[in-house]
Amino acid sequence: FFPMRHFYHEQGSEEWLRSRCGFITASNFSKLVTTQGAKSKQADTYLNAVIAEREVPIPIDTYKSAAMQEGNDLEDQARSTFELLHDVSIKQVGLVALDDHDVGCSPDGLWADTGIEIKCPQRSTHIGYRRSGRLPSAYFQQVQGTMWIMELDHYWFFSFRPEHKPFIIKVERDDEWIDKASKIIIEAAQLVDSETRRLIDG
Repeated sequence: FFPMRHFYHEQGSEEWLRSRCGFITASNFSKLVTTQGAKSKQADTYLNAVIAEREVPIPIDTYKSAAMQEGNDLEDQARSTFELLHDVSIKQVGLVALDDHDVGCSPDGLWADTGIEIKCPQRSTHIGYRRSGRLPSAYFQQVQGTMWIMELDHYWFFSFRPEHKPFIIKVERDDEWIDKASKIIIEAAQLVDSETRRLIDG
């Protein structure tokens, strides 16, 4: 389907969480790189967690609030709604990673030459997305980073609440940001490798 490493575990499952241990993931790219493509000040805190999971592959952050759980529960309905609206069949995947670095992403769905990021936020947040009409800045790094890993030219952001009209936006690839960010992210992945080895050997 795509020339990368695939881990076919259901998203959110114990196997999926374990498969991500020690990986830098797109949902956390904002902890490494800003929307301008500069290194984030919170990078070290995040990388400490990645190194901990690499050394002992037990997921660290498994907390799920009621709002997060509700969002997870609505995701299948959201995916089906998008399929109906756009007449597509969405393929679900687990973790997709670069061949040469432990950097990955977990798209909410793929089809043809694109994919989708699904959010089922609280109703007021969803209205905020609709009012702005833009990709929420909180997900810029995740969406652009997924396009980098998956080698895609565009991607869809879909915010869904069953009580309201959905918010759908097609996001174009930002090569300038990807060029800057990919260097920072790969450097971080190399640091995770070297520091994990140093701590284990030491």
